[in-house]
Amino acid sequence: MSEAARFPDDGQTVKGAAVVAPLVSVIIPVWNSPDYIRHCLAALEQQTLPRDQYEIVVVDNGSTDDTASIARAVPGIIVLEETRPGSYAARNRALKEVRGTFVAFTDADCLPAPDWLEAALSAARSHPEFGVLAGRIELFDEALPDGQACGDYERIFSFPQAFAERGNCATANWVSRKDVFDRLGGFDAALKSGGDRQMALRIRDSGFPLIYVPEMLVRHPVRASWTELVRKRRRLSGGRWDRTRRPARLLRVLGATLYDAGRRLRRAALAPGLSIGRRLGVMRLTLALSAVAVGEFLRLAGGQRAARD
Repeated sequence: MSEAARFPDDGQTVKGAAVVAPLVSVIIPVWNSPDYIRHCLAALEQQTLPRDQYEIVVVDNGSTDDTASIARAVPGIIVLEETRPGSYAARNRALKEVRGTFVAFTDADCLPAPDWLEAALSAARSHPEFGVLAGRIELFDEALPDGQACGDYERIFSFPQAFAERGNCATANWVSRKDVFDRLGGFDAALKSGGDRQMALRIRDSGFPLIYVPEMLVRHPVRASWTELVRKRRRLSGGRWDRTRRPARLLRVLGATLYDAGRRLRRAALAPGLSIGRRLGVMRLTLALSAVAVGEFLRLAGGQRAARD
């Protein structure tokens, strides 16, 4: 595809076309998060990119509260519905409808920086054959944490976007050309977690580079409570279970968990800027969450379904 085709008339019009298409389509899956989606949409309305150059598509994933009505009340927002549970199914629903040359993914609990989309387009011009632009995800405290260790744990281990080339591309801050998805298909809708990494690796293996772009900034709240970390770990463990094929499925996921625990313990022990006491706190939390993962794998081995949250 030529550079002119990627950036038609600076994203405003396509010569000879009857319909004006946006340059970027922003896709946000959401489920039972009215406050989050309100703040996320407010941040997206503050983008420095002209508003007629991007569309915002919210996909309600079966909310039972007023999440969808809050999104619909914002002028210019497209709201779709996907009843199949899972954020990847919701993203696939949007991919069938969006009109942009580029697709930008973020999550309902994220706050994109005002120049998020402009930074993405600048990177796209610099790397015209890219597969994924993985932006920086900055964590912030939205409330006082249950304990310091929870916040330290999140900051050390969450969102390693700087290693995008290894497939660490979170859909909290992800931009791709839409034609890449048209060629490869969407995310694995059967997964509740880990589908972003799986999709990123498919894109990389097809010859499209995965590029970290620190100028593309999205802010994400710290899950600074034991309850939130347990919920997250159960969801991530379910994603690993669903992605792991037989035979010896249980042994394989337990082995991977043991390996990950060892790596995280080492990383916590060497974490810069933390006192010995805080490092020990993160190490204890690492072991406790590894035990949560083991319990979740045993539950799934018994025939239960992976959690979605």
